[in-house]
Amino acid sequence: MTSPYDFKKELPEDVLAGIRDLGWESLMPVQERVLPLMKTGVDLIVQARTGSGKTGAFGIPLICNVDTDQAVTQGLVLAPTRELANQSTAEITAMGKHRGVRCLPIYGGVAYGPQLDGLREGAHIVVGTPGRILDHLGAGRLDLSHLKTLVLDEADELLSLGFWPDMREINSFIPNERQSCLFSATMPEKVRSLSRVFLKDPQFVSLSEGQVAPSEIEHYFSISQAAEKQANLVRIIEYEDPESAIVFCNTKDDVRFVTAYLKRMGFDADQISGDLTQAARERAMGLIKAGKLRFLVATDVAARGIDISDLSHVISYATPDSPETYLHRTGRTGRAGKAGMAISIVSGLDIGNFHYLQNVNKMEIEERPIPTEKDILERMRVRLANKVEQEVRAIPERERSFKVDRLIPLVKDLASTTEGARELAAICSAYLREHRPETTVRPEDVAAVEPERLEPRRDSGGGGGGGSQRKKRRRRRSSS
Repeated sequence: MTSPYDFKKELPEDVLAGIRDLGWESLMPVQERVLPLMKTGVDLIVQARTGSGKTGAFGIPLICNVDTDQAVTQGLVLAPTRELANQSTAEITAMGKHRGVRCLPIYGGVAYGPQLDGLREGAHIVVGTPGRILDHLGAGRLDLSHLKTLVLDEADELLSLGFWPDMREINSFIPNERQSCLFSATMPEKVRSLSRVFLKDPQFVSLSEGQVAPSEIEHYFSISQAAEKQANLVRIIEYEDPESAIVFCNTKDDVRFVTAYLKRMGFDADQISGDLTQAARERAMGLIKAGKLRFLVATDVAARGIDISDLSHVISYATPDSPETYLHRTGRTGRAGKAGMAISIVSGLDIGNFHYLQNVNKMEIEERPIPTEKDILERMRVRLANKVEQEVRAIPERERSFKVDRLIPLVKDLASTTEGARELAAICSAYLREHRPETTVRPEDVAAVEPERLEPRRDSGGGGGGGSQRKKRRRRRSSS
């Protein structure tokens, strides 16, 4: 039997002083599990929710691993939002204060000046969003050739918000010989695929009772009043931003109503139900299979035999009539080893039926609140900022003055009036719907990193890995 981890004996006094400053008298469960494992240098997959103490779980080992005599970046934490980056930075800075550890937050939407100053000073740990970090890497302002530890914080959110292309690019700047740790509240297949790219032979640590391994389909349900179900369906769709989905209804009337409502709200939707002609049903099926239709609304009877390998979400607008029907519905997603999500909107008398189907199917499905308007707008902001950063980086610096900068006065002028701001909002809305982020790690993405794993990369120091590492990426692309 393993002895309990005694952090007061195991950790250096200067780190303990920082912990005492935070008022910590004991470790939280995730910290007790993770600290001794990270100390050994193994790669980890940790299932832990926000508020569980995970920042301390990876922050303390990061601090202990820093050589403060070297003014180089030795730890990198990728976070999905600037708020999380700031929160983690504040906690790591407090814990590492007495050790002399410099922790720098890096994210978009703010001035470059303080970030450039922090990089010139020599930040030991960088915490930030992938887009701005990649910006600094590409310009040679950030050097990760001395990196010891990489942390992917809230990995499921990093993927959901469309950061995968940036993360894939960042991986080409990082030495192969490093420790990598992935923290995520949920463990669907998309997160497992991400771990195959960044981690080597990881150990799995779960803080969820009964959770022994990741699952390919993520399940959750939300409680809604019956009169608000259609509005809450749209809230969930806006928050989750599914690539494609089937919305299941129990009646043909609901199918017609939900389809019309989604179309009225601007979503690309069609329907199949028993009273449609075979030609109309085949047309809708063909469109969603070809990726030309985003939402298909259907009854269980009409959806029999549907086989769509790329379906990302199944949404139950109404609780199914039987436990078996729930399995049939949710089995439409997560196929061919890909990630899938099953969402149920439950109301009124259906709550008891929904608990019954969980018992029969031996499932414990998580309840989540309906997203608020603030929640939705924040995710839209992150997605929009992420896509804009990617597009700006794709424009050579010598062309940005003509293609971007000269339009800034126009944008400021539009934003100064209510009508102009509405026009900008319309542009943003159309852009978000037409330019969807890449959120799934494909098998070819995993295969692409395997040859590099055979031999550690010898990164050259200085210059942020800009010149030599960009040449390496060009060679890899030209040979693929």
